[in-house]
Amino acid sequence: MALAFLSAVPQGQPLPHAELSASTFDVPAPAVYAPAGPSGGMGLLCVGAVASAGAMARRAAAGSRKKAGASKHQLRAEPVTAPPPFDPAAQVGAMPPLGFFDPAGFCKKGDEKGFRNFRTAEIKHGRVAMMAALGAVVQHFVKFPGFQDVPSGLGAVSAPPGSYGFIALFAITGALELGVWTESDDKAPGDFGDPLGLNQYNEDTRNRELNNGRFAMFSALGVIAAELFTGKDAVEQLGF
Repeated sequence: MALAFLSAVPQGQPLPHAELSASTFDVPAPAVYAPAGPSGGMGLLCVGAVASAGAMARRAAAGSRKKAGASKHQLRAEPVTAPPPFDPAAQVGAMPPLGFFDPAGFCKKGDEKGFRNFRTAEIKHGRVAMMAALGAVVQHFVKFPGFQDVPSGLGAVSAPPGSYGFIALFAITGALELGVWTESDDKAPGDFGDPLGLNQYNEDTRNRELNNGRFAMFSALGVIAAELFTGKDAVEQLGF
């Protein structure tokens, strides 16, 4: 705390204004008249002490307000940016030249669960169609022991013992799907591991599988439709 010591001045004369200036106490310093006698110095001392204390109090209050404002600013929560909605057009399988092809609008933006259901069904149908299209060609040339008299094509499903094989294949496939190859929300649709250790489950391989599966579905459907129309199996339809 600053103390001011001023010499006594003649009675009735104002004290010099510079001695109690605003730069000293941060407040406008009015003219002060010193009373006559020895008590004049003590009065000036009290005036200086009060003015200095008031200036310090104002400075402390201003500092407290600044600190409070800074604390509020620091405690203010940062805005949380919501993640973008699920976009089926940005998933595996959307590639040139068609890109994301969904003319019927089955997959809605933001509906991840619905997309997973459709993608799971697409992969299953694609894998079955790839085996069916290949089998439709191979069965024309290859006959398992005991199945030499089974006709090729769709007739194998209804002619014993081909029908028995179809029932057994259906039962085994169902057991594998329900008990072994089960879907999991923490994995991509159709991801059942890598039993052969090929380390090829990446985006490129997944795109290839989807494209081959889509092509095989059209192929298998075409083979079946053509056989129903012409009565010829897949190889006979080619003129062999």
